[in-house]
Amino acid sequence: MNSEEIKKILDETPEELRDSDEYANALFMLACAYEKEEDARCVAVADEIINKYINRVSRETLRTCYDIKARGGDFESYMIAMEWNRPLEKQFYIPRARVFKTLGLMEALQEFCDDKLDLLVINCPPRIGKSTLGMFLITFRAGLYPEQSILGSGHSTGLIQSFYREFLNFVTSEEYRFSEIFPFAKTKLVNQNAEYCYADLGDVKRFHTVNFRSVDAGTTGMVEASNFLYLDDLVIDAEQANSKDRLDKLFEAYTSTLKDRKVQRLCKDGVYRPCPEIFIGTPWSIYDPMSRVITDMIENGDNERVRIVKMPCWNENHESNFIYDYGLGFNVKYYEDMQRVEDPVIFSAKYLCKPIERDGCPFEKNSLLYYDALPVGEPDRIVAACDVAHGGEDYLSMPIAYQYGTEFYIVDVVFIHNFDGDKYSRPIVCNAIIRNNVTAVDFEKNNGGDFYSTLITEDLQGKYGYRCNIGSHNAPPTKSKLDRILMYQNEIHNNVHFKSDKLRNGDKEYQAFMENIWGWSQKLGNTQKKQHDDGIDSVAQLMNKYNGHNLYGFKLYDIRPAGY
Repeated sequence: MNSEEIKKILDETPEELRDSDEYANALFMLACAYEKEEDARCVAVADEIINKYINRVSRETLRTCYDIKARGGDFESYMIAMEWNRPLEKQFYIPRARVFKTLGLMEALQEFCDDKLDLLVINCPPRIGKSTLGMFLITFRAGLYPEQSILGSGHSTGLIQSFYREFLNFVTSEEYRFSEIFPFAKTKLVNQNAEYCYADLGDVKRFHTVNFRSVDAGTTGMVEASNFLYLDDLVIDAEQANSKDRLDKLFEAYTSTLKDRKVQRLCKDGVYRPCPEIFIGTPWSIYDPMSRVITDMIENGDNERVRIVKMPCWNENHESNFIYDYGLGFNVKYYEDMQRVEDPVIFSAKYLCKPIERDGCPFEKNSLLYYDALPVGEPDRIVAACDVAHGGEDYLSMPIAYQYGTEFYIVDVVFIHNFDGDKYSRPIVCNAIIRNNVTAVDFEKNNGGDFYSTLITEDLQGKYGYRCNIGSHNAPPTKSKLDRILMYQNEIHNNVHFKSDKLRNGDKEYQAFMENIWGWSQKLGNTQKKQHDDGIDSVAQLMNKYNGHNLYGFKLYDIRPAGY
């Protein structure tokens, strides 16, 4: 029967019989008929079977439905179908599916496959499966469009040789089902070369179906990218990432040997554009190719066709983002252990997806003072400074310090963002002031800070019966803010003591506050919108207000080291 005959039978089936095995099997026949007739409706019918009749059809029928959806352009169905015969403990996608969907990765990859993106960037920690995921994408697009060419690149010959071997494994191994999903002459492997890392499906071509080249290899006249450009870890290591000269040369190699090989093509929306590209890897530096391309596309391109997926090792609640199913993945203790042994700059890039420039970072972790215990005796006073925010990406930052002479010990912090307005933050601020017996707090007036300080005063006195000296001042403009931070860097290095790693353990806000300070870049100081300076600015504000003065306005000198 053809599709019209089958559809007529289905349409005439009474509603009460549409939950039967017979109806599910008829739907399956319709999906197969549609596909044979090259009718795109086959995908929708296969999807209906998977979603509504999964318990009514056989495992073989389900497998075929996933095959149909894969051939119709559904990337997730392709990954499921590829591993259908693999034992669950060896499968890649199913144990990771929940996490990849939660983090928005699968949605972004499908948008890429649907020709809705010109640039897709995926930032993630090591060992979460990014290169394997990339290989699924490469083989999927090669199966769909074998007449087009995919150009893949990485930092070294050794890396791209591993890509080449894995590609062959995916399309030829009996462990995977590539030849069953794409059982056509045009998708048969007909040409391969291990020395130059290329392969052809269907026909031998000048510009091969897939071709892998290291970023420093010559490509002129030998390769092109008409399907898509795949870039996986162009920066080889932290040493290269720390050298702007080497990154400049790397970016030049990217633009002159990879990006210029992209072919103009007609997109599904009727517009001619260069083929899309995907970056997967670590955002090592604001000067690495990936970061530069992001900046350029956002500033000069069509932002609706750019997607950036950042997947740090843990979420804002300090919970691991990569606890997979079936006992796989990495718990938060694993990442905390890595944080303890890694350089903070490297950890921030590799695991938090936040590139930090070591050059121009005056408050690196090892440059600051830390304490395991407070000095003996009561502090001279307990003070705080609050850089006000009302929600959104900016942080409300309020370090609280015990002052001993000219020394400040940051005993507690409020460091929050993406909260629901002042009604959410005011109790948090008040509780921190009361909990630490703070006697004086300074607020910045700008951005509603003056009114906010009035509300805090009313809350403390009216709701909690707590009296505190609340003051406020005008916040400096951006350039003056930079000057203030740099003006007090000597005091911050020599007179401010932060909690040690041991004391910070488990304190998520304090840890985020420190990471904000460690990562602040003087080079970006004149363009503050490019970075969050709330943590270090609030410490500079604390120094500006309280360093060197007692409650009566006289300068304090710490004479205890002299034996008095």
